[in-house]
Amino acid sequence: MLLTARTFEELHARLPRLNVEVPPPPAPRKGPVEIYSIVRLLGSIPWHPDDFPLQLAKDECPDFSLQLGDRTIGIEHTEAVPENAAHERTLRAKLDRSFHFISPAAAGEPRKSKKQLLEEIEANRFPPPMEGDSVERGWAETMAHFIATKVASAQKPGYTTYGEQWLAIYDNWQALALERQHALALLQEHLLASDPFTVFDRIFILTGQTLVELARGRALLHRLNHCLPT
Repeated sequence: MLLTARTFEELHARLPRLNVEVPPPPAPRKGPVEIYSIVRLLGSIPWHPDDFPLQLAKDECPDFSLQLGDRTIGIEHTEAVPENAAHERTLRAKLDRSFHFISPAAAGEPRKSKKQLLEEIEANRFPPPMEGDSVERGWAETMAHFIATKVASAQKPGYTTYGEQWLAIYDNWQALALERQHALALLQEHLLASDPFTVFDRIFILTGQTLVELARGRALLHRLNHCLPT
């Protein structure tokens, strides 16, 4: 059991004790990123008195189980990060080459070899210019890609189904000067067509200093609470 709370006050007193920071590469990230995200999710959403007592447990397929009163919720987590860029950051950390231009990335792009990435690091070419709302469209397509991937995973044999299913996404995608309101509107267009809410009742995205909460026909924005010790 990761966390128990009988009241709203207990929850917010105990979340900072569970809190972690995401380590920079090349340190392992999966476990810390999951805890980082779930702490901020629970610290940022509104609560009802009937949600208590609360119990949070670590699990697999989905990653967490959350007991709220007499409801049980499965929470799946994923980090939206460009795989090649993440590998590149690890190589840069080892080479102590921190200054670089950020190259555009696309969700599901082919994986580059270590040799290719080292050649790109050495070249450090200026990226192509961003045009129109290409950054926002790229972000929306990326989030839709990660959501679709997790929808498919949740329908595989061995995945535990609870009374409710949530998806939490830690947005670590490189999107310079992203206009989030417009990007979110574009994402909603994608979700209207794919309808992931047949699988996940709610989808949360930790992006910037905002927690986006999505459900069928609804989008809410919450200020991200980092649950730091007082």
